[in-house]
Amino acid sequence: MKKNILITLCLLILSATITWAQDANFSEIHSNTSQQSRTPEGDRHHYGLWAKDKLMSPPQFKSHWKSAADSIQKRREFVNLCGKAFGYYDEKDALNTVIYGDSALRTGFDNDQIYFYVALSYEQLGDYKQAERTFKQARSRGIPNAGRALKAFRKRMKEMKEATKK
Repeated sequence: MKKNILITLCLLILSATITWAQDANFSEIHSNTSQQSRTPEGDRHHYGLWAKDKLMSPPQFKSHWKSAADSIQKRREFVNLCGKAFGYYDEKDALNTVIYGDSALRTGFDNDQIYFYVALSYEQLGDYKQAERTFKQARSRGIPNAGRALKAFRKRMKEMKEATKK
């Protein structure tokens, strides 16, 4: 019984000591932080908000849609057109994949897959310039693996040119 009380007392003292040390460390950190003069510009730079001012120009990031309802309608249209494009791609119908895929991209929305499906469909149709343009567009939008897909496309085009020369 005395042993349990002694262990409990030791754990209580240890817990209190740890809490006190953490509070003291937090107080020290807080006092060091409050000593620095924080200007609004300094805060903007510290939190990376300068990028909003430097990189985002108002005309570039104006809303594409007149209202929220218009945006919702365009999003639904995009999802519908993508579904049709994906279905046609699965059926190996390159022409309809391009028609519906390009229409989906014109709504102002995009996703990773639509660029690849449209580019590969252009390639199947023999429109290599438009296929390369679509791969480049995907790369510029930051789509993962778009650069790799563009390199593979260019390699296929190079091989095709070499094969036709022979």
